Amino acid sequence: MSTTTVNTLAELVPSDKPRRTRRAQEKPDTVTTRFFMGDSGEGSISLTQEFASEVEAQLESLKLNRPYYTLESWRAVADLSNGSIAVQKRAASSRT
Repeated sequence: MSTTTVNTLAELVPSDKPRRTRRAQEKPDTVTTRFFMGDSGEGSISLTQEFASEVEAQLESLKLNRPYYTLESWRAVADLSNGSIAVQKRAASSRT
């Protein structure tokens, strides 16, 4: 015959010390990606039709047997906070 011993845990008493919280992190830039069907020529691309989602662009690409293109827009920003110039990229509005 086997026996099992169950130990009860002591009730945890909340401390009077305030809880440590994490610092709020900077909200990351949200990048909106746009999807296009286009024509490619010699060294250039002409974006002809925009799609609301990547799925729509993929389906049209499949039907036409042509590639689709994605577009993201970024803006360069100078950061002078450390006494030197650092160039950072920040998401730009996709409809500019």
